[in-house]
Amino acid sequence: MRKILSVIPLVLFIYMALGCESLMKKEGQKPCSHDSSPEETVSPQKSSGYLASGPTVSIDTGVEGKRASLLEQFEQTRRDLASSLEKIALLERELEGEKAIRISFEAELEELKKQLEATQQIIIENEKLSKKLEQNQEPYERKIRELTLELTKAQIEETKAKQELIGLKIEQLVEKKKQKSENSQ
Repeated sequence: MRKILSVIPLVLFIYMALGCESLMKKEGQKPCSHDSSPEETVSPQKSSGYLASGPTVSIDTGVEGKRASLLEQFEQTRRDLASSLEKIALLERELEGEKAIRISFEAELEELKKQLEATQQIIIENEKLSKKLEQNQEPYERKIRELTLELTKAQIEETKAKQELIGLKIEQLVEKKKQKSENSQ
């Protein structure tokens, strides 16, 4: 019984192969052969048979009143996939460019940070020097104020002395005039 059960699939296979060959003879085609090359492949001619006007199964595309066959949807999906792959490649190239720009900007930012730190150090040093300069200037400015005050006092005294001198000269002139007028009389 086991031997018969193992032979049944073999018999079925042979029967199907012979049936396929006889069916092909009826349609006027060559039976299946292994020596045909892929270059000799000829597309079948359309006839007025069952699928002559296209597939019988059509699916709603989601667009109002539009239906498409599975093959049409498959082709559209393939075109969409190719378009998407091109877009992805373009976006990847743009992303690489953006990454390169980001890297250059980061390098510039680091350089600017270093320059900012150096500038801040210079500002701090300038403030220290400015305070030190003010501290060093203060005694000199005090001395200048004192000397200016003394100079002003000396100028005032000089002006007073000149006024007294002029007053004395005027008195001498007046006396000389009196003497001349007394002498002339």
